[in-house]
Amino acid sequence: MDPEGSCTEDDPHVKLMMEGSTLRKVKSRFWKKQRHFRLLEDGLTIWYKSGWAGKGHSKFSVSDLEAVREGHQSEVLLSIAEEFPAELCFTLVFHGRQGNLDLVAETPDEAQAWIQGVRKLIHKAQNMDEQGRQDQWVRDWFLKADKNKDGKMNFKEVKTLLKMMNVDMNEDHALRLFTMADKSETGYLEIEQFVHFYKILTQRDEVWKVFQDYSGDGEILTLEELECFLRVEQQEGELNCHRAEEIIQRYGTLESAGNQSAMTMDGFQAYLCSLDGSIFKPELLELHQDMTQPLSHYFISSSHNTY
Repeated sequence: MDPEGSCTEDDPHVKLMMEGSTLRKVKSRFWKKQRHFRLLEDGLTIWYKSGWAGKGHSKFSVSDLEAVREGHQSEVLLSIAEEFPAELCFTLVFHGRQGNLDLVAETPDEAQAWIQGVRKLIHKAQNMDEQGRQDQWVRDWFLKADKNKDGKMNFKEVKTLLKMMNVDMNEDHALRLFTMADKSETGYLEIEQFVHFYKILTQRDEVWKVFQDYSGDGEILTLEELECFLRVEQQEGELNCHRAEEIIQRYGTLESAGNQSAMTMDGFQAYLCSLDGSIFKPELLELHQDMTQPLSHYFISSSHNTY
């Protein structure tokens, strides 16, 4: 297994990131300020602020990162090369147009811990199963919508976020589910509570019913039960065990199921909403017709009365 994929809380690099470090955030030769950085408990969100005290802070998701560059590999870090050696410097490169983050550690060991730790986390984010990606997508929306960066949202803020996510909802029903998800009864949802709230809000009754019809215990679909569903409902014909196992590996949320040959309700819904669960035949998504004829033949055949 790739060592960068061995990302657990016991990993020394990730552990140091969770404990936190004081790093210099560099914007220019003249703007170099210390910020306290740490990895949050979800293992995929990096939090930082200007000091140990005060409320102002920022967050970003590891899934927003494209790469980590070591040393003086940015114009900004090159401009301070005489002041800070390369072994202390690194750059977090974001996807898209978001500006990169140039950082300077106190020691070479600390710099390497963050460089290697972030690389492992990027690898982890890129290799999530479908349900993990869905959960992280919800977390990313939460972080973007959390304008005051306090890590929690009241029902009014949640309603605004759901509209941004294009989630159609009945307000009374959503409020009931919000209250259920608010276990601490504070009137606010933190990020993991919001992920749970989003799941129960978007759960489709018809999917739940089909799941119950094929699940022996109402909690998971075994390999045999999934094969039966694929054969009867999806009409995929006689499937071999390998095909059903592939679906479970991709969507089954195995940690939740506690069984390598079982699929949870979350995984089942993720599968049905994916390309693998599409009504279209996968083989028809690629070029499958004869494209060797002269262009004029296709032009004539495309006439409205030549069907």
